Amino acid sequence: MCFSKEQHVVLLLLGLTIFSIDLFRPFHPVWSEPFPPPTSLTIESSPQWIIEVAGAVRFPGIYAFHKPPTGNDALQRAGGPMNRDFPRIPPMNALLETGTRVEHITSTGKSDRVIISPMDPAKKFVLGILVPLNQANVEELVIIPGISHSLAHRIVEFRDSKGPFRSFHDLDRVKGVGPKKLERLRSYFSLTETSPNQQ
Repeated sequence: MCFSKEQHVVLLLLGLTIFSIDLFRPFHPVWSEPFPPPTSLTIESSPQWIIEVAGAVRFPGIYAFHKPPTGNDALQRAGGPMNRDFPRIPPMNALLETGTRVEHITSTGKSDRVIISPMDPAKKFVLGILVPLNQANVEELVIIPGISHSLAHRIVEFRDSKGPFRSFHDLDRVKGVGPKKLERLRSYFSLTETSPNQQ
């Protein structure tokens, strides 16, 4: 069965009319009872520590912990060293900060080495890890939307000359950061608390 061009147009208009009538038709539930009262749903987000484990481990990757892990905890979560026993690794009992990278390096004849360093800034940004304002370098700052290379340099220079930022409002004193930009930027930063003798 073949339709003419005019019949195609009529069918198209008929379909659009039916679609628009159905789209704007009010919704009527099929049941007669009233809707149940809303229940309060509270989702408690537990803090997570994000750690990257790399190098000669069984399952390298990025892992989330519900409490601050040690280097040993991170290596165990990644399946442990590849074809190695833990006694070859020096104990690492210090707690790691979120956004830390733990790299296991094997060596022949000696104890293996573990290098603990900050995670790549781009990975931290994608994972939603806040940038520590008082420790961030230029490479970490330029990843944040709205911070250019020149502004990142000014932030680091300001911090180096005036000391650590005590509040987010101190960032407003950097040339190029106004109140509006400060409000946009503060959600990307964490600010370490100053000790009482610094206030």
